[in-house]
Amino acid sequence: MVVTTTEFRALTSEVAATLDLPEARIVEVAHPLGGVDISGVESRADSVVEETIRVLTA
Repeated sequence: MVVTTTEFRALTSEVAATLDLPEARIVEVAHPLGGVDISGVESRADSVVEETIRVLTA
């Protein structure tokens, strides 16, 4: 599974396809992560918990 930000979702999908992984499991969080305090990062992580579980168990 790959975690990416909304800004890099298209690039992540392109790289996966280039590596012959078109079905790569990708979860995206809000951009940016850099410069965000720990509570902001935790909030972004919390927002994708259900999606992460769905992606990993699909």
